[in-house]
Amino acid sequence: MDQRTVARLYFQSRSDDKVVVQIPGTNYQLHLKTTGTVEPTPQGRVRGVIRCSVWKVDFVSAGGAYIEPVYGRPRRVQGHVIGSLESGNSIIVDVQNQPIVADLPDRWQASEIAEGTKVGLDVYEGATFEAAPAAASV
Repeated sequence: MDQRTVARLYFQSRSDDKVVVQIPGTNYQLHLKTTGTVEPTPQGRVRGVIRCSVWKVDFVSAGGAYIEPVYGRPRRVQGHVIGSLESGNSIIVDVQNQPIVADLPDRWQASEIAEGTKVGLDVYEGATFEAAPAAASV
């Protein structure tokens, strides 16, 4: 697991295949599908990768970093590109000091989007959270 992609979040709740996590210092509560077991620390924290599939990329110059809506599944994400995972044609976007991995459609190439670029992303339903291995969750 690439450490640049690991988000540090607060665990709120879980159901059969979903988890609700909160970004520290914000009101954001993200409802994400899980790709495995999510076990919070005794302090209620979890670490792992937030991943979403993108259907539209906008290159923006104004506005801050945000996720819409504040509560629920991510529909739009905006932030600065802090890296790419070219093998999967994905970019890592910094949103509220947490990384989100965005899988790009074929018409955009991760290698062509420079670090520091501000992007707005429209994402498909089904964003996921993959917990980091327990040894990395301390």
